[in-house]
Amino acid sequence: MTPSYFPNILSLLPIFTVLVRSEVAISGEAVTTRFWDCCKPSCSWNNKGPLTTPVASCDKDDKRIANVNAGSGCGEGGSAYTCSNQQPWAVNDTFSYGFAGVNIVGRVEDFWCCGCYQLDFTSEPLKNKSMIIQASNTAYDIKTDNRFSLAIPGGNTTSHDACARQFGVDQNVFGQTNTGVGSIDDCENLPEQLQAGCRWRYDWLLDASYPSANFKRVACPVELTKITGCSRTDDKELGSNATSSATTIKSPTSPSMVATLSIILLASLRWVYR
Repeated sequence: MTPSYFPNILSLLPIFTVLVRSEVAISGEAVTTRFWDCCKPSCSWNNKGPLTTPVASCDKDDKRIANVNAGSGCGEGGSAYTCSNQQPWAVNDTFSYGFAGVNIVGRVEDFWCCGCYQLDFTSEPLKNKSMIIQASNTAYDIKTDNRFSLAIPGGNTTSHDACARQFGVDQNVFGQTNTGVGSIDDCENLPEQLQAGCRWRYDWLLDASYPSANFKRVACPVELTKITGCSRTDDKELGSNATSSATTIKSPTSPSMVATLSIILLASLRWVYR
C-alpha cells in the first residue's frame, strides 16, 4: 500500500460529508396555504422517516393516544384526531411557531415528516415576518409546488366531518370548504381550545391568502417537539442550521449522486487495501 494514496482518498471524505448534509439542509421557495380538518396527522403513523416517535394524535377528549395504529377520525370508526395544541402561536409581532402539512417537490413524506422549517415570508402583508413550523402532516393534494399548508383552526375545512366528531359540534362552525371561517368574530364559534389559533390567522397572519415564503430546514426547537413528541434523528446532520444553496424544487445533490459517490469511495478503499 503506497502512502500517497491516502491524501486522494481522504480528500473525498469532506466532499462526501457536505453532499450528504445538503440532502438534509434543503432550502428554496414555497407557497403557503392553510388547513384544519381534525384528521389524524399523516406523520402520526409509523414508518414516516427517521423519527424518535410519530407525531402525537389525540382522542375526542384531546388526550394523547398511545396506540400509534389507531385509525383516523376521518375514517370509518377511527378514534385518532389532531391534538388541539398543534396550532400556531405568536412569539412577537414578527415571529411565530406552528405546524404544517408539507410537500417538497421531488420528495416523499419520510423526507419531511417531523422536520422543522423556517419560513421567511416574501409577499405583502407579511414581509419581514418569519415562523418556524414542524411538519406534522403532508400536503399531497397539490404536488407542483413546494408547499407549507399551515395548521390553523378555522383556516380551512374539507368535506370530512372529523371536527364535528371530535368536538361534538356542527361542522359548519369551522367555516366553508377551501376558505374556513369568514371573520375573526367567527372564531368565537369554534371549540374554546381552538379559538386562539383561529384568531392568530387574523392578528398575526393578517388573513393573508397564499403568501409566498423562502424556506430552509432548521434543527427543531424544543417548543415544537415537546408538543408533538416527535424529532428527526437526522437533525444532527444540520450542524449549526447550515442550509444548502438550493433555490429550486430540489436539493442540488440527488440521492443517486450520494449513492454513486459512496460506491466510488468504497471502491477506492477496496483497491488500496487489496
